[in-house]
Amino acid sequence: MKEFGAMARLELINIFGINEIRHTKNPREKKRRTMLVFTLVAISVLLLGYSGAGAYAMTTLGLTDRIPMLYFLMAVLLLLGLGLIKSRSRLYREKDLDMISALPVRGIHVVGARILRMYLEGVLITLGILTPSMLVYGISSGAGAAFYLSILPAAVVLAILPTALSAWIGILIAGVIAKSRHKVLAEILITVVLVLGMALFMSLVSVNESGGTEGGSESSVTSQSSAEEKPAEKNTAEKTTEPKSVSELSEEEMKAKMAVTMRNAMDMVEEFFPPARVMGEVLCKPDFSGLLIYAVISLAVLILTTLVIGSLFFRISAKMVTVTRHREYQLESLRRQSVMTALVKKESARYFSTGIYVANTIVGPVLAVAFAVATAFFDPQKIIAASDTNNLPFDIQISAMLPYLLGMFFVLVSISSSALSMEGRNWWIPRSLPLSAKEILGSKMIFNLMVLAPFYALSEIILLFTMRLSLLERLWLFLIPGVGILFSVLLGMTLNLKFPKFRWDNATEVVKQSAATGLSILGGVGLVLPGVAAMIIPEAYRNYLNLGVLVILCLICLWLYRKICRTRLEKLDG
Repeated sequence: MKEFGAMARLELINIFGINEIRHTKNPREKKRRTMLVFTLVAISVLLLGYSGAGAYAMTTLGLTDRIPMLYFLMAVLLLLGLGLIKSRSRLYREKDLDMISALPVRGIHVVGARILRMYLEGVLITLGILTPSMLVYGISSGAGAAFYLSILPAAVVLAILPTALSAWIGILIAGVIAKSRHKVLAEILITVVLVLGMALFMSLVSVNESGGTEGGSESSVTSQSSAEEKPAEKNTAEKTTEPKSVSELSEEEMKAKMAVTMRNAMDMVEEFFPPARVMGEVLCKPDFSGLLIYAVISLAVLILTTLVIGSLFFRISAKMVTVTRHREYQLESLRRQSVMTALVKKESARYFSTGIYVANTIVGPVLAVAFAVATAFFDPQKIIAASDTNNLPFDIQISAMLPYLLGMFFVLVSISSSALSMEGRNWWIPRSLPLSAKEILGSKMIFNLMVLAPFYALSEIILLFTMRLSLLERLWLFLIPGVGILFSVLLGMTLNLKFPKFRWDNATEVVKQSAATGLSILGGVGLVLPGVAAMIIPEAYRNYLNLGVLVILCLICLWLYRKICRTRLEKLDG
């Protein structure tokens, strides 16, 4: 246990970078990290507010009894999604393998400490999701003190099983990569296949839910209409009822229809994931004996996972180390190239030699192409129509959101948000070259655009044949994603200049866990907000909105580009 305690202390001592903030002697570094902590706190507050607001909306629709199940499911899916992304890099770190191997500790102790860190992070995320929603549920349902006391134990127990499943996902991915000869290519293919599989699965579930919802809503409307017709039939047999338009529906009728739609969808979710229903029932009673049984089973799975992975830890870690093979090179002809061409080739070599770098940034463009192909088989407008959205007080035109939705895929994770930090401890080399910031940083942004350009062109060509749009709609479909890509590249580079991270031991720290990457994702997702507005506003104002968004993005891009070119690289240190 002493070895496990020492490894756990090493894992937890700098969780969220708190230890670096406490002990750093660099005022700029301390200020930067403090700003990052405040940013994370602000984002957490927003997520808490979103969770509470969603629960309150469900109470207004009469779905209070479904809140525990839904938010338990959201917490589990979020933990599994994050585990899919981070589990392998959390368990296996190539940089510190030599140091760990030299220590008198067993693999079980190392894996146990790292799984403990994954679990504690999962508990914090689970508490962030459950606390506001469960408070809303408790107030609305008039729950007793036992319910509020069970929220913390439920969050602690709920995070155990997703942590174990995430660790198994990590070891399976690591095992496949370890047996592959081309490890970088294997990592890229595994990540892309997993993400496409999840996207396909969610699409099929959405289509099935819309089909089931349509049937359920039609039956409820039919029964309601027949009930209303009975008194009328007593007075006259000739009087018939016609379906009410949206404007004729009262607020209570619209809420009832939306509640039926959501209830049917959640019934299907309960059938798909029974543990969420079980945990919801345990919390609502509350049943501490059931919670204890679930905790024992989950803990047994977690301990078994630690023992199995720990016994294979050093063996798999040794096989995952990439090996560079030196060959006998023969000097033939020399070619003279421009500075920009040489810098772009250098950037390309670094990018394609780091599997986690490629895998994390190529998923968005691949999803964009997959989405364009999917429009040939699934009509988004028909899916929206089948979801009983005609009961809403506004019309939804999915084609109006298409440019923003396509652009969102391309701006999910920008290469430029990590390009500067990927220089690592070799940052002094490009910084000492007699080149301007425009040339050094410009080469990184040009390479980002070169990677996205083929996916963007292919998506546009596919949508040209799969979507029936007017000439003006096609113009927006071409311009908005294109300008959105340029905006994401410039924003990513600006954030990387603001939050550089040159001292890292694993590329995962830069690509997945850096402040620049996280904030660039939020900036890219913000591109969807005007798309939601374009989807619901009247058609007469839609083109003005698109034009305004386009002009604003162009002005922001110009401002960001000028700011990047004025950067003094000699003062940049992270």
